Amino acid sequence: MKPFSVSELTKQIKDLLEWNFSEVYVEGEISNLKFSSSQHVYFNLIDQKARLSCVIFKTNLNEFIQKQLVNGQKVIVIGRISLYEPHGQYHLVISYIQSIGDGLKYKKLEEDKKFLLENGYLENKKPLPLFPKKVIIITSLQAAALKDILNILKRRTQGLEILIYHTTVQGENAKGEILEAINFVNQNYSKLSLDVCILTRGGGSIEELWVFNDLDIAIAFKNCKIPTISAIGHQIDQTLCDLVADKAAETPSAAAEILTKAHLELENRVLMLKKSIFSNFQRIFNLKMGTFMSLRSQKIVKLIENFIEVRMLKIDNLISLIEHKIQNIIFNNSKKFLSLQNRIKSQNPLHKLNTQKIIYSRLQASIFMSMQKLLENKNHTLDNLTNKILALSPQNVLKRGFSITYTKDKKIVKSINDVSENDIMYTLVLDGTIKSIVSKNADLMYTKIDTKN
Repeated sequence: MKPFSVSELTKQIKDLLEWNFSEVYVEGEISNLKFSSSQHVYFNLIDQKARLSCVIFKTNLNEFIQKQLVNGQKVIVIGRISLYEPHGQYHLVISYIQSIGDGLKYKKLEEDKKFLLENGYLENKKPLPLFPKKVIIITSLQAAALKDILNILKRRTQGLEILIYHTTVQGENAKGEILEAINFVNQNYSKLSLDVCILTRGGGSIEELWVFNDLDIAIAFKNCKIPTISAIGHQIDQTLCDLVADKAAETPSAAAEILTKAHLELENRVLMLKKSIFSNFQRIFNLKMGTFMSLRSQKIVKLIENFIEVRMLKIDNLISLIEHKIQNIIFNNSKKFLSLQNRIKSQNPLHKLNTQKIIYSRLQASIFMSMQKLLENKNHTLDNLTNKILALSPQNVLKRGFSITYTKDKKIVKSINDVSENDIMYTLVLDGTIKSIVSKNADLMYTKIDTKN
């Protein structure tokens, strides 16, 4: 089977409804009546179980029909069923309307108003606190009204504590939850230090706001232990809760403004007072300053100045005298202190130790000088002996023209008897060694110069 598109199915339903309900007679109560800017009229027909959307186009609107259009009026209407395809909603297009008396719902509402009035529920309003510290709001957490109230309270006050008791604000469960919330406030207002209770919800149709016309809720709200503010719907909506509340606000935002009015006025008043005080102070100061400046040149001011100057001189003399006495006391005490300090120093082991250190240092310096002088004398003696030794050294002897003769066995030749014929001798002179051979005849003796040093 081929499925319908949404528009195809809606079109078939529209054709079916308009064909089968081209003219119908309907009885019900008018509710949520609205006149549009285009001069069409919209309202609901209701009974205890259902609601039917209705419209009267301006082409069918006349003076007679207009007189029948009153919220709560019970009427019989003639019209046709139509369906608005973009929204998929059907409604009754009315061509004729006839009133048959007040509706039961509105009749009951008027009876409840009369009951409240006769039994004093609309009197004895409790005054709202000027500067509340803690407020409880009974509403739905999803309500746009709650956001409006919170925004204004936070903007206009600081330090206000806010509690929120969540309830549904329309439908079957709304009545029981709102009564429970009011009962909670009455049982806990002292323990929680509550100052004000706000009952609120945003705008809507009369049916959506009708729970706040419930007599039980209105009586419970009136009997609340703390001051109450109702903020139900908009300015044109008025419920039983608005009538019994200690203060009825036209809108939820207005409830927040009422609650913070005194606080805002006080802030503005304080600001004005600050400005006024500063302005008055400035004016008085300028006035007094002008008066003072004019009096300075007068005789009384001169006398006061002279009196002050004399007193200042006396004070200076007294200060000088006190300073002199203090200096004498300090000087006398200083002498005593120095005397005691010297006595203490003389008996102080550290002082004696320092004295011994000085003596030791002097002895050490004297010993060092004596040792240094002795060392210099010894060095001088050593230099003399060294010079003598050097003068007697073979090298210096050779320099003076002497020579040393020795055999090949390194024995010094001191006599002719120390050598034999043909013995080899070595003669050491300053710049070398002379090698010789011993001969009996001096003429036969020859020498051979050795270049070794």
